[in-house]
Amino acid sequence: MARTETFHNMGFRLTYPDMFDHSLGQVSPMAFGDTGDGVYFMMFSYIAVSAKDIKAMAGKSESGELSEEDKLKVADAMGSLLVVAGMGGAQGPEEIAEKLKMGDVPKDSFTEIGRYRDIVYYAIIDRQNDEAFMKEMEPAFAEEFRVLQPALIEALKNAEFIGPQIQGADLVGRRLHFETADIDGNLVRSEDLFSAHAVNMINIWATWCGPCKKELEELGNMHRRLETKNAAIIGICDDAKEKADDCRMLIRKNNLTYSNILPYEGMEELAVESLPTTFFVDREGKILTYPIVGVPADISEYEKTIDSLLAQESVENKPLSTDGTPEKQNACRVIVTDKDGRPVAGAAVQFCSDTTCMMGKTDAEGTASFAAEDGAYTVHVQKVPEGYEACAEEFEVPQDFGDVKIILNKA
Repeated sequence: MARTETFHNMGFRLTYPDMFDHSLGQVSPMAFGDTGDGVYFMMFSYIAVSAKDIKAMAGKSESGELSEEDKLKVADAMGSLLVVAGMGGAQGPEEIAEKLKMGDVPKDSFTEIGRYRDIVYYAIIDRQNDEAFMKEMEPAFAEEFRVLQPALIEALKNAEFIGPQIQGADLVGRRLHFETADIDGNLVRSEDLFSAHAVNMINIWATWCGPCKKELEELGNMHRRLETKNAAIIGICDDAKEKADDCRMLIRKNNLTYSNILPYEGMEELAVESLPTTFFVDREGKILTYPIVGVPADISEYEKTIDSLLAQESVENKPLSTDGTPEKQNACRVIVTDKDGRPVAGAAVQFCSDTTCMMGKTDAEGTASFAAEDGAYTVHVQKVPEGYEACAEEFEVPQDFGDVKIILNKA
């Protein structure tokens, strides 16, 4: 069966061609949604490293995480397969290019792929950068890149455009019902799990997920506080079937006393796109609020939500704008130049907070763009192109998410 993925904040549902499930390299989508200027933006990255090689890299450490050296290798092998952008008001390529500060982009770089009401969506490619990127690849990856790009454009033309929305908004009120096993192989029924408490917090995590592991200890502490209330935490370890021992090790290490179960058949109904993702359900398994995607900036947000539900107060959900679309995200540009002001292309840039980290590469104009929720972020250049000195300095992102300008010295 063909794989389908819904990008809620972009507003479309994509069915991938079968070749994407058997690709040599890795295709990685990153959907930012509304970047704050009325443009809906996402990128499909291509990583010219095989899944087998990435697994071998991860297997070199006990934690299953890539070393810093291997992270650099993967980052260096990553580039843009294509960009998808949409804009309300039936705006065209010129307006989108201006909003995204793309400079003079040939019109034939834009392919209209669909519409939702007055939002027009385009697939955008950069032939000059694509050719430069493919020259750095092994021939087999370059050949695949040339095949995947048009195949993805055709798939996007056949995508279902549903309009931007908050992920999980359509799940509120749905009742979950399943049978599975816990991490030790014991049969588990959802009605038995949920009926014991008025509010249940379902935390979906994985052994490979850094932010997930970072919050586990505090979740264990929070669960012990919840024992005096009428609430509990239930963990679903997304890769427990493949990595049961790693899952048990993390449970022991973080002293987790709450139930951790295996993914259940039909869990696709939750449409989880990122980890961790957290749901709140009542004793009948009814989903009570929008999910929390990622680790909250203040982890006490989980407990505040539970207390609010226990008190039968209205839970403060993520607000909507007047047209019913998700609240806007902030957009930050990282601009890398040399001392003479010339743009530096191909610099690997990390954009990080305490709970998440995004990776990007500067384009021909020396720019890498990131979209994020409110919070404190820092930027550093993880790897410089050949001919430049390494830059160890860490740069703070302005509170208004203004541009971060970085100057590299030539070697």
